Amino acid sequence: MGARMPSSAYRRAGAAVLAAVLAGCSAGPPPNEELGELGRELVPAGSEIVDTSEGACVQLAGNPSCARVYFTTDLPLERRADGLERAARAAGWEVVSREPRRDGILIELGRDGYRAFAAIWEDARAAPCRDAPDKSCADELQVIEDTER
Repeated sequence: MGARMPSSAYRRAGAAVLAAVLAGCSAGPPPNEELGELGRELVPAGSEIVDTSEGACVQLAGNPSCARVYFTTDLPLERRADGLERAARAAGWEVVSREPRRDGILIELGRDGYRAFAAIWEDARAAPCRDAPDKSCADELQVIEDTER
């Protein structure tokens, strides 16, 4: 029988996997500026864009091009999620799913040739952005090329 991994090792391994998934875009192929534009048009009216980055989504097979947009507003969680869905529909996107999570709401969007995933963070995480907008508390939107749509 093999040796059992200590629980702290499981936590470190899980943290490493989570960090890799949340890393999203990184250096890779040349930036696809169209993805950044698509992401910015999904940001709800009245929100402030904190940052935009473009690169490759290394956590996905084939490392597709992607863009991440960080944005913030003073609205509560449900209203921020509703605003993102309204902006998406107005820009020609389909809302594929909306899932409540322990730490906020995950929204998946689709459009011919593209997918987008938005993490709308719980109010406690988003609150610091009211005074000092920063990527650590801003809602996140990731737009990727989707060759399967």
